[in-house]
Amino acid sequence: MRLQEEPLAKVITPPEIDFAAEGLVQKEGVVYTTQNGKAYRMDIVYPADAAEALPAVVWVHGGGWSDEKLTRKYLPSTELAQLAGRGFVTVSIDYRLSQEAPFPAQIEDCKAAVRFLRAHAEEFHVDPGRIAAWGESAGGHLVELMAYSTDGEFLNDCCPDYSSRIQAVIPWYAPADMRLTPEEWESSEVYGRLFPAADPKERERLMEQASPICYAARKNPPTLLMHGDADRLVSPENSRRMQKALRDAGNDARLILVPGQGHGFFDGAEYYKQIFQFLEKILRG
Repeated sequence: MRLQEEPLAKVITPPEIDFAAEGLVQKEGVVYTTQNGKAYRMDIVYPADAAEALPAVVWVHGGGWSDEKLTRKYLPSTELAQLAGRGFVTVSIDYRLSQEAPFPAQIEDCKAAVRFLRAHAEEFHVDPGRIAAWGESAGGHLVELMAYSTDGEFLNDCCPDYSSRIQAVIPWYAPADMRLTPEEWESSEVYGRLFPAADPKERERLMEQASPICYAARKNPPTLLMHGDADRLVSPENSRRMQKALRDAGNDARLILVPGQGHGFFDGAEYYKQIFQFLEKILRG
């Protein structure tokens, strides 16, 4: 389904966290992969008293796969700090934007980040068997691909001996079907950058490969979809169709439609509480 590129999404300024005061350790700007001479980084937060391997949650930012202002620093910082305080490792990553490299570079980087965490699990207190991903908008699309693709798909040269599979996924207002008509592709600057292939057949192949809904029939990890029912940038129908396709295949998929809210971080502590409960159940239960 095509993105409606107007109106713009709601963008917030995440509050800064005093990690030491919260009893947390932040490892900032850890390089997890280098592509074409450029380093891509992650921030890692864990409890200062961590003495065992902990479940991990990887946050993937949005921004139409291309917004240079929305980096790994664009995150629900308060809630991720609360998660770390509850005994999780939280990780926020950067990845190649579409003006740097077209699809599938973005998902290759996201999956490389998971492999890197497993390769360095002891150093960062990560339990390699309990990793989830959470992302918004374009990041929601990427975490769905992280959850529903195999180790052999979207593989690059970072830590290739480790698995990129995740055990749970939380997509916020994510595009589920990227298969555009030629007319839609030609009229969309966002998709033109992401899928610049001149050959229409190759472009169709890449758009299908980029569509999470095309992977729904597989055996997939538990999914908590969240979407504002007033979202005019990415229609809630994306998440409705995604949930139905996952459930039709026997997968565990829940959808929370957030009343009256549009495209952007959700207002209301109750929605984050449900995320925490989901992660506790899947990664600790």
